[in-house]
This record gives sequence, C-alpha cells and structure tokens, in this order.
Amino acid sequence: MNIFVTFVMLFLNIENIKSSEIEIKTRYSSLVNKYIPTFWKPNKLSKLNCERILNNDLKYIYSNNNKRTRITRNETSGAFSTRCYDIRRRGYYPDEPLTVEEKEFPLAYAINIYEDYLKLEQFFLITYAPQNHYCFGIDIKSDEVFKRKVKNLASCFSNVYIIDKELSLNHSGVNGNLYNYECMKILNDKNYKYLFLLQNDDVPLKTNHELVQILKIYNGTIDMNIGDPISSQPIVLNSTQSFKFKDLEIFKSVSSRRKYRLLQERNISIQKGLPQASIPKETVDYLINEINIVPLLNKLNAPIKCSDELLWPTIFTNPFLQVPGWQHNYCSSKSTIFSKYYMTRKTIFKTEKNCPSGRYRHGICLFGIEMLSSMKEWPQFFGNKMRYDFDAGAINCWFEYIYNKKFFSPLQAIDASIYQDIPLIKYQKLKREINDHVKICNIITNSLV
Repeated sequence: MNIFVTFVMLFLNIENIKSSEIEIKTRYSSLVNKYIPTFWKPNKLSKLNCERILNNDLKYIYSNNNKRTRITRNETSGAFSTRCYDIRRRGYYPDEPLTVEEKEFPLAYAINIYEDYLKLEQFFLITYAPQNHYCFGIDIKSDEVFKRKVKNLASCFSNVYIIDKELSLNHSGVNGNLYNYECMKILNDKNYKYLFLLQNDDVPLKTNHELVQILKIYNGTIDMNIGDPISSQPIVLNSTQSFKFKDLEIFKSVSSRRKYRLLQERNISIQKGLPQASIPKETVDYLINEINIVPLLNKLNAPIKCSDELLWPTIFTNPFLQVPGWQHNYCSSKSTIFSKYYMTRKTIFKTEKNCPSGRYRHGICLFGIEMLSSMKEWPQFFGNKMRYDFDAGAINCWFEYIYNKKFFSPLQAIDASIYQDIPLIKYQKLKREINDHVKICNIITNSLV
C-alpha cells in the first residue's frame, strides 16, 4: 500500500477513531421502559452545571456569562463522526411513538439550513419521533463537510429528506420560500397534521408531546405572523411585473374563479409578516393541489431585504384564495393585536431593547445562559436565535433540558388556557358561525382592546 492511499484511509477513518473515544452514559427511562443514552455533551461543556443555570442561580450564571464557551464549526468538522452508529450513540431515537396521542398526530418540519451541524443534529434528536417527517433545504454556499454530515444524517433515517437542487440562501430571504415549497411537495404524500416552516438558528421550546397537545387546540388554524409593527421594512415590489390574478395564473383551469373577469383583473393584496409558520396539512394540500402559487412565488422571490416575508402572509390572508385556515387581511390592516399572539417563534428584536445577553445578530437577540430559566415559561413553540459560536453552554443546557423532559420526566398536560383564546383560533371558530369576515375581525379586536 503506497503512502498516498494510506493517508487517504487514515483521513476517512479519523471520524470513527475519534467517535469511539466518546463516553456514552445511560439512564433508565420509565416512558420507554429501558436504559437509554443520556444527552451527549462535548468535553468542552462537561463541567457546566446546567441545573444551576436552569434554576436561575444568578451568582453562578453571572460568573459564567462573561466567559461564554464557544464552539466553532471547525471544532465539529472532520473529527465529528456522523456514522449512523455514532449518531445513535449520542442520544435516543425511539422506534415507536412515545404516546398514542403523538402516534395519532404526526408533525412535519421544513427547515432551511446553512451551518452548525452539531446544533442541527441535536435539534433533530430532541424533536425526533418516528412518525414525524423532516425536510431540509441546504444553502449551496455551505461548506462540503457540513453538507456531507447532513446527508449522512438523512441516510440513517427513513423520515428525513433533503432537497436535491441546492439554492443560495442569504439574509435577504431569497429562495427561502422556494425551499419551503419544495419541501411541501416532497411531503405531499406523507401523513402529518401540521408543518413547521423554520430556519437555521431556531430551537424547540416544547417537547413533541407538548406541541401535539397545543396544535390539537389550534385544530386547523394557521399560526402566522401578520401585521407585526416590528416588521417595519416597507414592501418592495418589481414595478414592471403584474400582480393581477390573471397574470399570476393562480387559479387552475378547472377552477370556476377563472371565469370571473373582475376578479382576474384585480391585483392580489401583498401582505407582510414573518416566514416562520405552523400550517395544517389541509392548507398545504390546498397549496400544492388546488391552486398554483409558483408564478407568485417566483415574482416575490427577489434579492431584496425581507423578500421571504411576503409570500405566506399574502396567501394565508387573501379572501379570494380562501386557503383552509385563512384569515382576512382586513384584520392585520386594522390592528396589530393578532401579531401579539403569534406562537410559532419567539423572537426578541433589537427595537424591543430587552435582550438579556446584550448581543444581537441581524437585529435579533442571541439567547444566552441568563435566559434559560425564562425560556421554560415561554408559550411559543420555537425560539430564535441560539448559536454555538455565541453560547454553546446555553444551547447544550437547553437541549438537555428538553431531552430530559421528553424521556425522563412524567408526562404532563399543557396549560390549555394559554392557547384557547388566541385571536387566530377564535377567528376560525367564528368563521363557522359568521360569514362576514370584517365583522369577525372587529369582534375579536374590540374584545381585546
């Protein structure tokens, strides 16, 4: 064997050598009735006392937050094994649903990603359920090691899918909606009740069981952010393009709506909000099978700031499309109250001037160890942003908390009262009794003033 071949073989096997040295601990889970791996932590974080942090031990927290542990992507690159065997050693992936309730209510994820494989794997671990589905769109600019590791992860699980055609992602939002739509098509024949649209730096705030309980209350309601005063960037459209219904060809040939000339001559009302959403399967089916959103998607998919904030709010609030779970855009034009009850993602914007870590990325607060105790009480489904290159200890302690709650804590009912009176849910209930959507908006907004 020549020197070159020997070198290549050593390079290819370095992951396996390093992985074999990882110490795996186990703990008994009464939920699955066996010993399972505990949540694995990098050695760099082994001495961090997560219990004291989560219990809001301020003295301990403030002795650590000025010397945050950071883990760069280089530290989890070549020497971090993503063989199926090693992935499953770093945490427990159940073969069966943990509860009957979860079995009957599978969930799906469409996530746009570009870096930080370790965080992605841990996100996948703590949200994983065999009945769920996970679809990833990878930024074409991501480094090859990251891409390889994500593809290795996908090869280990039959319910993980990666979009074949890679596109460029950036902070402007370009191609973000397109990736969402491609995932919707991939998941079209899959069984799920709700689809989450998420991004690279989002983290779960709830266990799978908690999400199922909450979304059963939503009962077909789209959770979306519309009319948010924080989203102050003006809507910018290409003035040379037509947004008339006839030019968007949004109604398929079999649709009776194509016959209404006045409607065809109308411009679709462009709305704005955050792209992260929780969408019922019925809505996704309608988007894929009943209407044609591709021309509108392509026209809005422009390399301008916040371009990904237009498509879904426009579609989900249009009175002529009436997708399942829709809400009239009159509501968001009249009041910002609906945006205050948006639950898919907790975000602290710089304009709010309330960031305990004192650090921001793209105008959004980075979550650190001083926030974990508060995060336990947040009602939202996911949070943004957490990053290994800012506070690796915060991510590990938080993920371990969710992992332990998922496998080692008694099952508990969520506080349903937090969600039952949310305006978006009340709107869907009133739709069954009242045909006048403007009236519904007024009833809800007046009751909340």
